[in-house]
Amino acid sequence: MKAHRLGSEARAEDVVGRVLVHDLGPDLRKGTVLTVEHLARVRSAGGVHVVELEAGDVHEDVAAQRLAAALLSPGLESQPPVQSQTRLTATRRGLVRVRADLVDAINALGYISVFTLMDGQAVAEGEEVAGCKVTPVAVPGNLLAAVEQICREKGPVIELLPFMPLRTFVVATERLKPKARDLFRAAVTAKLGWYGAELIGVREVARTGEAVASAYREATALGAQLVLFAGASAIDPLDPAYAELTNAGGQLLQLGAPMHPGSMLWLGRLDDAAVVGVASCAGFGRSSSLDLLLPFVFAYGRADAGDLLRLGHGGLIESAAGRRFPPYS
Repeated sequence: MKAHRLGSEARAEDVVGRVLVHDLGPDLRKGTVLTVEHLARVRSAGGVHVVELEAGDVHEDVAAQRLAAALLSPGLESQPPVQSQTRLTATRRGLVRVRADLVDAINALGYISVFTLMDGQAVAEGEEVAGCKVTPVAVPGNLLAAVEQICREKGPVIELLPFMPLRTFVVATERLKPKARDLFRAAVTAKLGWYGAELIGVREVARTGEAVASAYREATALGAQLVLFAGASAIDPLDPAYAELTNAGGQLLQLGAPMHPGSMLWLGRLDDAAVVGVASCAGFGRSSSLDLLLPFVFAYGRADAGDLLRLGHGGLIESAAGRRFPPYS
């Protein structure tokens, strides 16, 4: 690009095809490709800065569109560019995964910016997931080619994983009063419904080995893909939730979560079903670590200890200090 300063003696050939680098009012903004109709306006302004595009230079709006196209993956769509910036929005509910190393690599190229939601966020349809822009009014085409190569060879940079309609079985080992029972069922139904889960059973059972074992057997017989367990003590290794899980051929994967509130979350496996446990039924009625793990469970169809432990970065979630909860409402 070549920069030029135009004054009252500007000619048509000084204006046509050149790009304005500052606003000349609300109707003539930075980035505008000037035409002969703008000549009088340029002359009257007194001192106007423009750039002349050279071979290979790409205007900011076209550059933003190319960036967005390179970043697109299933479930995302790009919006029209505004002032060199394009946003990617979700076309469905899902879990956002971001390759931070690739975002860093793109931003390190210079003049190009890519900015995203935090990795591991759940989003609703229509929500903004990422944005991209260029700083100057035009950039060399080789920079865009470098971004496109990164996305093509190492990407995707951003993914939106759809939620699976998991067959879900809920077990509670707490004695609930009628009002608390209604609140518990409403919270379970609302949260699971947001992910599209198929709720195949809600059982309130005694906190005994026989009752818990029976619940696990029923979950298996019904073909559950996810078992949500409320009421097991995360600090009592003899709690029947764990002993009977092992007796049923399952496995305890992780006890405790690096987050607050909700540090008493636990994970297990029962045949092909993920098992996710919270300390009490109240854990379904408030936002906690459970709500940060469930998007991973419904996106991948499993409860993985690695995904849970990774949430420690951003795990200070009380008072909105950490990660954002799924937009259930």
